[in-house]
Amino acid sequence: MTKIILLFAFFLPLFAVGQRNTYEWGEGMMYYTGQFDTTRFTFEEIDTIYIYLHSMGGDLADRGIWKIEQMDTATTMAIDASYQRALEVFKHMKRPEGEFWDSLQEIRISELNERYLYNRLFILALKKPSVLLDYYNDSCANEIYALNGTEDELLDAWYWLIQRQKANNGSPENVERMYEAQLRSPKYLKYARLQLITYGWWNCMNQFIYYHDDYLRIEEEFQQLFVHVDVEESGPCGGDDD
Repeated sequence: MTKIILLFAFFLPLFAVGQRNTYEWGEGMMYYTGQFDTTRFTFEEIDTIYIYLHSMGGDLADRGIWKIEQMDTATTMAIDASYQRALEVFKHMKRPEGEFWDSLQEIRISELNERYLYNRLFILALKKPSVLLDYYNDSCANEIYALNGTEDELLDAWYWLIQRQKANNGSPENVERMYEAQLRSPKYLKYARLQLITYGWWNCMNQFIYYHDDYLRIEEEFQQLFVHVDVEESGPCGGDDD
């Protein structure tokens, strides 16, 4: 009995290590299972490479502001903290050697910086739209000026935003019904400002945020980190440590 227990204790660490040399991820309809060399990377290091380099460079806290009741208490604390955490990961993470990975990390940090800047501006502009004047863009000038203009200019910009939304919506009558209800509300100016910041200024500025588009090369380089990769044409998506 003692020998059996000793043998089990001897093989248990080998079994545990063996279970941590597999990484699973998915993109679209493709599902990958990779076996990696644990003398080069740990599971956590592979996972970090996937989240921060293969993908978009870490998640920022969701600004999560969709109701006028949230506007007065909106704060940048959550997004500031998540941004700093992401920078710390980039600073200390172990990445593969080579010019490709060095360059990709710089790109991902640049993406993170831009997403952070404009998401933070969104939150700040809910209380102080004048901050948008410091990041002026000709293509979004109508929204920026309306948010910093007179009441009539704000309402006029909101009206035309609704007209554009109705033209691109399968149920324009619902868009109009909600607009009319908000316009009759005592808080109509808050509705106007939130709608114009969210669906006017943000949708306009989002097109200027740089998102790196080199998926095939990134996927190819990522797979080279593994000893062997099995590919299926359909399956669950996202990194998985189960």
